[in-house]
Amino acid sequence: MSDGRQPRRDPQSSSIWLTIFSDMTTNLMLFFLMLFSMSRMTHEDRSMMIQGLTHEFSDPEIRMEAERKSRAEEKRQAQAIENLRDVVYGGELQGNAYLEEDERSLKITLSPLLFFQLGSSEMSPEARRLLARLAEPLKEFHGDIIIEGHTDNVPMRGGRYPSNWELSVARAVSVMEYLVSLGVDNRRLVAGGYGEYHPAFPNDTPENQARNRRIEITIMKFRRSA
Repeated sequence: MSDGRQPRRDPQSSSIWLTIFSDMTTNLMLFFLMLFSMSRMTHEDRSMMIQGLTHEFSDPEIRMEAERKSRAEEKRQAQAIENLRDVVYGGELQGNAYLEEDERSLKITLSPLLFFQLGSSEMSPEARRLLARLAEPLKEFHGDIIIEGHTDNVPMRGGRYPSNWELSVARAVSVMEYLVSLGVDNRRLVAGGYGEYHPAFPNDTPENQARNRRIEITIMKFRRSA
């Protein structure tokens, strides 16, 4: 016969739901922090993270195949960069083109004096010959190729283009269209113009103004994320 008293509860068992809830909340917070961090990663950072996860959790055969492909891609790209250096620093391009490199891209600056007449976006025969030398090395890269036109700060007076900005874009498009005609993948090409707004040198002498009238081709080393 019951005496009407409730059985005593273990304080630890009565609060276990708090522990479970706390663990779930912490895990959810970490999950959303991870999503937030991934949203701010570059494509290359995400690729490295995925490769790391693949290395840890995939079976040995898949892991070895991924490592083999990664090494092959690194070797292929290193050879592409070396081929580009040979073209830029040798033959007709020597002294007419300059190459800069960082972790993510390579930038070729082309001498403007050989490329366009003042106020024109029509490339000279010399410019076409030099670009033809660049076309084959450019095909070896898988990332985007960004072509940028620059001008000096002398205002446009008459002619086809009312502003330096429009002239710089037209020159970049001319280079892009010629590279496409040489077989460079048009899906990878981007054209833009900065006019006089990003000078490489002060526009204080005719020589510096000539150096600012330039074409820059930036080659991204990595594919654009889908």
